[in-house]
Amino acid sequence: MKKLLLIPILSFGVSFDSIKKDITNSLAYKISQKKVEIYSQKLNSIKSKNYGSLDLEYDAVHMFEQPYSYVKIPPLIDTKSNLSDKNHFIVELKYSYPLFTGFAISNLIEKSKLELLKEKLNLKNTKRILILQTAQIYSNIYALKEKIRALNFAKEALVSEKEKAIGFYNLGLLDKSKVDEINAKYYEVVADIENTKANKKALLNTLSYILNKKINNIDSIEIYKINKPDFQKRADVKIINQTLKIANKDIEIAKSDNYPKVEFEIALKKEADNMKLDENKYQNIDKSYVGIGIKYNIFSGGETKANMQLAKIAKSSTILFYNDYLNKIKTEYENDIDKYKGLQYQLKAAQKEIISRESYFEYIKAKFNEGLADSSDLNDAISKLALAKAKKEAIKAELFFISIKLQVNGGEV
Repeated sequence: MKKLLLIPILSFGVSFDSIKKDITNSLAYKISQKKVEIYSQKLNSIKSKNYGSLDLEYDAVHMFEQPYSYVKIPPLIDTKSNLSDKNHFIVELKYSYPLFTGFAISNLIEKSKLELLKEKLNLKNTKRILILQTAQIYSNIYALKEKIRALNFAKEALVSEKEKAIGFYNLGLLDKSKVDEINAKYYEVVADIENTKANKKALLNTLSYILNKKINNIDSIEIYKINKPDFQKRADVKIINQTLKIANKDIEIAKSDNYPKVEFEIALKKEADNMKLDENKYQNIDKSYVGIGIKYNIFSGGETKANMQLAKIAKSSTILFYNDYLNKIKTEYENDIDKYKGLQYQLKAAQKEIISRESYFEYIKAKFNEGLADSSDLNDAISKLALAKAKKEAIKAELFFISIKLQVNGGEV
């Protein structure tokens, strides 16, 4: 009979640095990548206007009535003559090239380049937003994870004290109600543990959804160093700058309608009475040509002027939005700095509180073992120590998130 060697499987948590690397696996990120590809192809499409257009056209026409013309010179001449056969075939290979468009094409290409760059910045901004979302969830999971640890400490402490209480009860040194009180507190802690585990699992599921990858557990946290911010490096700020540059191009494109449009055209063209294009009883077969066309709009009902004004207003609106947005993110950053400093003081206070709670718990525990302290005092000491431990880790988790937020919103990502 073969023996199976059982090796315990250790479940290691995922670090936040690893999660940041997995951001690119997010479906939201991949959707944003596809948008970059769309704008890249749009740029190629607009660039093609610079190369002109080569078109091949073949027409086959059958007329119900013979085309003819009259020549009347009264009183002697009154004749009718055919112009073409009822069947008419035309083939034309035509190349047309815009010699001058009022700089419309060049500005359209430049605008498309700016739009592509803007979409690449949108991709970076998507990553920035996803990092903030995952950091917030990671922080919350860590806080719940540490709360479970603190509650398990309380649970173990209550189990130990419950056994002692039962011993005292059996010796007649403790009332049954006091044992029941410890027992009730035990089940209250167990219920709290299970509820916290459920909340933690829900957050892990959300994190898995965002990353498009199963995450079963997380690792520890660290509080990152805060450097001097450079808001101009932020992707969302760069996007607004790109929008401003695009608005300038829209003004130039609108101006192009004030200029004439000049187009060069050359064509190889044949018109005949048969499909082979080698017979025409009424006209010459070869209708090839070369030409230049000029088109200039004299009046458009004020459309050109309105389009220019619209583009200028859009630019002014973008400038106002940029200034407002910059003020907004600076204010948010300053508020987060203040919060970060406040949390550091809270963390120090929480550390001191744990020392105090541990000392008090040991004191009450010793008194209870001597029969000099009530079970309610013991429950209270255990509960407050567990809460103090959970509180300290919750503050650490919040500091972790704020430090990442300050890094990201300070332009480091």
